[in-house]
Amino acid sequence: MRGSTDALVAAALLMLLVSPALLMLLLSPAASDMYEQETRRMFVKWKAKYKITYKYTGEEECRYALFKNARRIVARYKGARVTTTGLNGLGAHASEEVLQGEGVQIGEGSYEEETRRMFVGWKAKYKKTYRDVGEEECRYMLFKGNRRVVVDLNAAAAGKTAYGLNQFGDLTKEEVRESCDGEMEGKLSALCQAAVAGYAGVHLRPIRSQVCWCITSELKQTKSGGSAIPGDEAHMQI
Repeated sequence: MRGSTDALVAAALLMLLVSPALLMLLLSPAASDMYEQETRRMFVKWKAKYKITYKYTGEEECRYALFKNARRIVARYKGARVTTTGLNGLGAHASEEVLQGEGVQIGEGSYEEETRRMFVGWKAKYKKTYRDVGEEECRYMLFKGNRRVVVDLNAAAAGKTAYGLNQFGDLTKEEVRESCDGEMEGKLSALCQAAVAGYAGVHLRPIRSQVCWCITSELKQTKSGGSAIPGDEAHMQI
């Protein structure tokens, strides 16, 4: 009996050694919950420190999502010794708000108009609704920033295909990581992966490989070269 028990224990340990993913699966729920609680506490302190208040509940939740995403980015940079700083007063701002169109000033007015129109069509397509105007504007800023990534991806594709934002188009990278079904991986062509590997991306930051299978969809092309999906028009260059 003792021998069989030892064998089971050894087998279990071997399984964990062979499959780190299984170990993460066992540990991640509690770790994720602790991380969430800690980030919520940090967000409360951060708001108090910078005297930041939000008028709408939905907007505050969206800003918290941005804050959580920023915390992950800062932690990654600290690990890489890129920076030793923490989150400042812009910690809950979308990149569009922080950079204010840096590097894309030419045609920025038309880009804004086009993106606003696309956002309306995208919301209808994916039946997106928001709790309040504050949340909608916050999510629009994320949509606008994600669209820039898609524009860069299409530039790298050089007309061979076109990509558009899917249902994850208004999420932060952190939310995408939490929400994107792993089964989606590999559903797009190898061209997308090649474009990611060979293109610097928006604001000189590399486009992450998850873009190819999480926030974009490959569009069907009409004979004229336009998108067959009304409102996407992600093949447009700016």
